[in-house]
Amino acid sequence: MAHAFRHTLASAALLCAAMAATATDVPRQDVKGLADPPGLKRYAGSVLVYRDDVAYDEVKWPTAKALQRDDKWQVPKALERSGQRSVAQYLTPEGRTALEVLRNYQQEMKGAGYETVYECEGEACGDARDIGPYGLSSLVMPKTWESKVGNNSPAACGAGSIVSDFRYAVLDNPATGAALAVMVWKPGILSAYCDEKAFQQRTSVFVAHVAPKAREQKMETISASEMGKSLDANGKVAIYGILFDTGKADIKPESRPSLEQIGALLKAQPALRLHVVGHTDNVGQLAANLDLSRRRADAVAAALGRDFGIARDRLTANGVASLAPVASNRDDAGRAKNRRVELVLQ
Repeated sequence: MAHAFRHTLASAALLCAAMAATATDVPRQDVKGLADPPGLKRYAGSVLVYRDDVAYDEVKWPTAKALQRDDKWQVPKALERSGQRSVAQYLTPEGRTALEVLRNYQQEMKGAGYETVYECEGEACGDARDIGPYGLSSLVMPKTWESKVGNNSPAACGAGSIVSDFRYAVLDNPATGAALAVMVWKPGILSAYCDEKAFQQRTSVFVAHVAPKAREQKMETISASEMGKSLDANGKVAIYGILFDTGKADIKPESRPSLEQIGALLKAQPALRLHVVGHTDNVGQLAANLDLSRRRADAVAAALGRDFGIARDRLTANGVASLAPVASNRDDAGRAKNRRVELVLQ
């Protein structure tokens, strides 16, 4: 028994030694293939460990304390923007405080026309102890951050739980509509695959930037004939060509072709009666999204009556928010598919 116990201890020691020998070190230069996002500078001496860009995204960065409700992190106020989104994560040289780094970013961006609209520190931000799909950071980082960085990348090692010296700020450029979110912290308890002590000597910086850019129109307008076929076969048809600004129920002008085809369908089939159902993704509070999806459906029904002469009693508007997704809400592509208007047979 004693021999077996000593053998177990020896095996554990060898495993720990092997893990220590292969632990991720603090990189001395940028991760291969990465470069700063256009128009954004880094804190002097920092190394870039993560970057993720998308051509079009919607963000809702907290401008109030993050609160946990029904196992989801939410905020009563947020700065909402849509456009081209870039995020980057850095590690600064040793001995830098979060405040020093944040003030440098604020000073630099002020010269470019940005003003700080919200700033907080530690517990005043909400739960900011863990970096990733928890607390305030889960509302700022892309949903895909955790899956992309894994357990032992420099970006993952620069995060951790029970972090310290956490600071956060949101900056807005009223002249251009661009916006910036900055999170700065000292890494906390890390994966066994990381050189924990070395990373804890650094300060991590996460920068997210959104620049206004029109969304590319990739969805083809469904014809009235195609809508009719889908209704006959499935009892419903999803319409992606009816567009709204984030958080609003005003129909955008580029929605006209889709509305024309719905109007043509209803005129060709005078007995047809439809539910017009608004759908959203799961970003934001459910109650607010239920109201928003209903108001968007109401706006579509009203437009069909006002602009195409469709009797209002042929259309019933409803909103179901994120309760009937057709894809996962964990990534941008899935959320885009879930934001739609559906026509359903009555």
